[in-house]
Amino acid sequence: MKKKILIIHHHKKFGGASKSLSEYLKNLKKNYEFDIVCPYGTTYDFFKKEKFSLKGLRGISCINITEVGLYKNFRLILLLREIYYLIFTIYTFYKLKNNNYDLVHLNDSSLIILAPLIKKIYKVNIICHIRTRIEKKKNLFTNLIKNISKRYISCFICIDQSTYSTSIMKSRSQIVYNIFSGNKIFKKKYNNFNVGFIGALDFHKGLDFFFECIKSINKKNKKIKFLIAGELTIKNAFLIKLLSMLGIKKNFNKEINNFKNNNHNCIFLGNISKLEKFYNKIDLIVFPSRMNALGRPIIEASYYGIPSIVCLKNIFSDTIQNNKTGFVIKFGNKKMFVNYLLRLYKNKKLLNNLGKNARKNYIKTHDTKKNLNKMDKIFSKY
Repeated sequence: MKKKILIIHHHKKFGGASKSLSEYLKNLKKNYEFDIVCPYGTTYDFFKKEKFSLKGLRGISCINITEVGLYKNFRLILLLREIYYLIFTIYTFYKLKNNNYDLVHLNDSSLIILAPLIKKIYKVNIICHIRTRIEKKKNLFTNLIKNISKRYISCFICIDQSTYSTSIMKSRSQIVYNIFSGNKIFKKKYNNFNVGFIGALDFHKGLDFFFECIKSINKKNKKIKFLIAGELTIKNAFLIKLLSMLGIKKNFNKEINNFKNNNHNCIFLGNISKLEKFYNKIDLIVFPSRMNALGRPIIEASYYGIPSIVCLKNIFSDTIQNNKTGFVIKFGNKKMFVNYLLRLYKNKKLLNNLGKNARKNYIKTHDTKKNLNKMDKIFSKY
């Protein structure tokens, strides 16, 4: 009889965390029986299309203790949303009580707040993915989550050395890298020079900084094209304006429309379903994020032998090697970002060598078989 595992995921929008989760579940469903709880939205739609056992709800309560999720000033209003979502969370969890789960997997550290409730209802071990660096500064929320973790979480699954370095309990933490089920590896032709960005079009992803860099590059070189894949996280004009006034969300609608209407050599692709076609078109991937974290696009690009320019404070060689697989800069250093990008445009040999090294690094750390075995052992053990 297969071990029955309840997977809890909190993001409505399909993104890096849900994509990474899906890669493991698709590969391991022959060994385990998975039930997924997640809010209605593009994530729910994706898992439904993949024919997983699903339970949808309006929203799941969570407390974000990552470096970019601090509750301060008007952001404290977000806690009202979490209290509201708690109604749906408790109702859904109790509705699944008789399913006799053997293990519960939280797909993000922000869900740790639910561990006492989960333990009370299901009385099984709980494991948790750490996908973003945990805030080191002590405050009410970090202290609360760390105390809950010590008591209720059996194992932390960190996606790289960076997240492992901030893990709540290293004695219970393991590194299991994200995997990517790509297809053929294509040979780069470099007829044009296309720079890619893929992800949510929001403040944390550093889109405002990236736009300023594009403007500077356009003044020096009109031949470089920028392919931007992704959509705004919130499209309602009134809501985004309100959240912007409260300092919760940055309003990018106006800036994006200006870029679309002016000749900045930018092509906005919206959400894309076939990643291979996107990576086949680009020569360089950029991740100008404020989050001090290496995004999934860098891993996907390295699979295809595409180098990167990334904004990071803390560099760990398992995922990116500065001057070897790409270039790492501090967020906001526009001069360095522009110079590196123009350098790669002019020097195709360097671009090609960085890409080859990125591919080698991917094989070394993100090997599918090796990481699937690690995840399989964790699911079996707890």
